[in-house]
Amino acid sequence: MTFEEQIESLTGLTISSTGTTPTQDEASQFLKDGIKDVINKLIEISPAETAKFTATTHDAENNGIVITGKSIAIVREHDSTSILRPCTLISSQDRYEATDVNSIKYRSAYNPGYYILDGKIFSVPASASGNNDLIVTQVTYPSTTYLESTIINFPDEFEYLVVIYASMKSLESKMAEYTITEEDSELAQSLGLNIASLGKQYNEGLLVKTPQQERRPRQAESERQ
Repeated sequence: MTFEEQIESLTGLTISSTGTTPTQDEASQFLKDGIKDVINKLIEISPAETAKFTATTHDAENNGIVITGKSIAIVREHDSTSILRPCTLISSQDRYEATDVNSIKYRSAYNPGYYILDGKIFSVPASASGNNDLIVTQVTYPSTTYLESTIINFPDEFEYLVVIYASMKSLESKMAEYTITEEDSELAQSLGLNIASLGKQYNEGLLVKTPQQERRPRQAESERQ
């Protein structure tokens, strides 16, 4: 089933290119928003899940690496693909000072730094050919559309949560239409119940990923009370 068909199945709504609430383009946007929400919530609830949502990018020409999300590792090769020096953050205003051997802010290939400028990550010394790449591993947010049935570079185990999120947003859009345009409070109330049910499934799906060891202290505390 495509994501459109899955949303229609969960909501009872009809989705078309025009004339429906939501439209297919709106459903695609809800899916994209859902991907971001699922990833952000999961890595906040259970940081151990973060590695499932990362991608690694190399830069060997000092072009900078575009920031997509939270950085997990920033390293620079040192004349070898197997020698990776950790980079530490410096201010972008010190990017020249970090290249000056006479400056106390100088960074060598043994002690590289990185700075952020115009939404990109750069290293000092600058990344270069000859196995001197800047390598950044960071959280990334894949995209999808209503036509797809799977999300590329996204764990299968979490796809259903994205569909639930998009379904909730679709129902919210329809409920707003009933409330504002058609002034049908009964239908709006019915949709509200469906949204609440899906919201419960969504939150339970997120929380079930919390490691058991993180739950035990809370359970023990409630037992003492």
